[in-house]
Amino acid sequence: MRKIFISSLSLLYLLIATTAHAAEKPVTLPEIDQKLSVQAPNPEGIVKQSADQLPDAQPTKPAIIKTTTTQKNLITAHNAFDKGLYKTAAKLAKREFKAGSADAAFLLGEIYRKGFGTQVDIKQALSWYRKAANMDHSEAAFTFGYALSQGIGLDKNISEAKLYFQKAAKADHLIAQYNLAIIYAGLAGQAADYTKAFKWFKRAADNGHHQSQVDVSTLYSLGKGIKQNHTMAARYMQQAAQNGRSDAMVRYAIMAFNGKGIDRDLDQAVFWLKKAANLGQAVAQTRLSRLYYKGVGVRKDASIAVMLYRLALKSGAEDSWLEQEFNKLPKEFLEKGQKMANIWTKATAQQFLSLKN
Repeated sequence: MRKIFISSLSLLYLLIATTAHAAEKPVTLPEIDQKLSVQAPNPEGIVKQSADQLPDAQPTKPAIIKTTTTQKNLITAHNAFDKGLYKTAAKLAKREFKAGSADAAFLLGEIYRKGFGTQVDIKQALSWYRKAANMDHSEAAFTFGYALSQGIGLDKNISEAKLYFQKAAKADHLIAQYNLAIIYAGLAGQAADYTKAFKWFKRAADNGHHQSQVDVSTLYSLGKGIKQNHTMAARYMQQAAQNGRSDAMVRYAIMAFNGKGIDRDLDQAVFWLKKAANLGQAVAQTRLSRLYYKGVGVRKDASIAVMLYRLALKSGAEDSWLEQEFNKLPKEFLEKGQKMANIWTKATAQQFLSLKN
């Protein structure tokens, strides 16, 4: 893993602020490998808005977009559906669809998809989703695009899926925007177009999609699809960290530590590393272990350093530098650190976060 060494000004700070010997090398925080950190439930990277899959989902209540009417006494397909009159709802929805209602077509897709008052019929459901999508119903366009992207109920076709994701994305469907970016980023088997990938990642990020905030930051850092800009990279990574992404917390902490895209700020680096470490983020635990071992930004404490590294090891994270340094420690520090790791609890973690050391 590539290491980024601190500047001469940072070194001056270390020599003043720590008790390390003059001959010692300053502690470093290696960066996380820069790549699109897509988190998705399948190899293609395409994600569904919820955990259900088209063939299997049979919840007791569908996710539908309801329509309203000014005619209080008029029974609509959605009124009937809400009352559990599913066969009546289907009959009325077909009538409303003929009158031009995209919502009615989408409702029919939901009815056949989930078997409300009828047998589950995925092909019939997809037929209605397609009709609704072609009437500019964004949720239907997303659902049909997802089915195409996964080959659910019809042949898999990423190129066609992209067209339906575009329909939904242009109507500000958040997950459609993200999936469209994934396709343009080359993560669904098609050639990459990073300019378009950046456009849709950024649109989703600006609409509050946390993973997209991480990916926009990464593209800014790499200069892919957009001119390299470390300040903007830090800004988007901070947003993702503030939105609870533990991987973003680590990356933003490293940016703060190294002064990359923002002014060097050890307090911010320690704060975000602690927060991520409390969430069980193994990389945060190794990076924070380095700081406690050397006493950079925190009070030097080899036992806490050992504790954090032992916790990280449980998640499979390794750090050869720490391994070598811990070989120099007296046995009592290793034993104490291991004991602390053994009794680590959520309450302990919360107390650790608030430590003023």
